[in-house]
Amino acid sequence: MSSHKADLPRPRHGQQPLTDELRRTLRVELIKDTCSAATAASLYAVSRRTLYRHLKAEGRTFRQVTNEVRCEIACMVLAKSDLSLSQIAEVLNYAEHSAFTRAFRRWTGQTPSDWRSSHRGLTG
Repeated sequence: MSSHKADLPRPRHGQQPLTDELRRTLRVELIKDTCSAATAASLYAVSRRTLYRHLKAEGRTFRQVTNEVRCEIACMVLAKSDLSLSQIAEVLNYAEHSAFTRAFRRWTGQTPSDWRSSHRGLTG
């Protein structure tokens, strides 16, 4: 009789390995429009509830990590490309440009246009 152990990264003192690994995964999956918790959990061969439990142990939620990754991607694309806000919203799987703008303002305190203007040329 064999037992199946989830192959999740093990926490080490002062680190959040699952959160870090999930961020890497979401950077790819968000672009592919497959970023549900169930999909992410299946990539780690665990249940959605187990994924939630591991994230909770690290003081995070799936939604928090997903939103942080969306914000990172949005900021990178805003700073380094000339894509329109509608195109960026589409890349991040927002149904409408306005939904992306509201989310971005919630994350950064600025509209995407204002953020782009103030950060253009500041990144390498």
